[in-house]
Amino acid sequence: MALQLNPALDLAYIDQAYGEDPVILYMIFDAFLSDSVPRWRSLQGALESGDLKESASIVHGLKPSFTMTGLTHVRPKVEVLEKAIKDDEPIEQLLEMYRNISAEIEELIPVLETESERLKQL
Repeated sequence: MALQLNPALDLAYIDQAYGEDPVILYMIFDAFLSDSVPRWRSLQGALESGDLKESASIVHGLKPSFTMTGLTHVRPKVEVLEKAIKDDEPIEQLLEMYRNISAEIEELIPVLETESERLKQL
């Protein structure tokens, strides 16, 4: 891939989905950072309040954004969390799963911010 993106992202998927188009990739990364990340963070409050219907809705709506952004390794974990929510697993277990996934996402946010900013300049 000529765009030389960070290898923390699924470069094969990104190349297949978007090719060499920095504009669309910038738009995908920017949308993830401005929309999906805040929605993901709102999941914690929904879980803590025990609102499993809202929690399931948030998770279900966010699943595609992980793949689209090249965070394909995160999506299966989000799918497991969604199933656990729908199976009415204990809240503490759901929160633990959420925290583990969040830690991974938080490490990837600077990667996406850096790549987004760089792609915007191309």
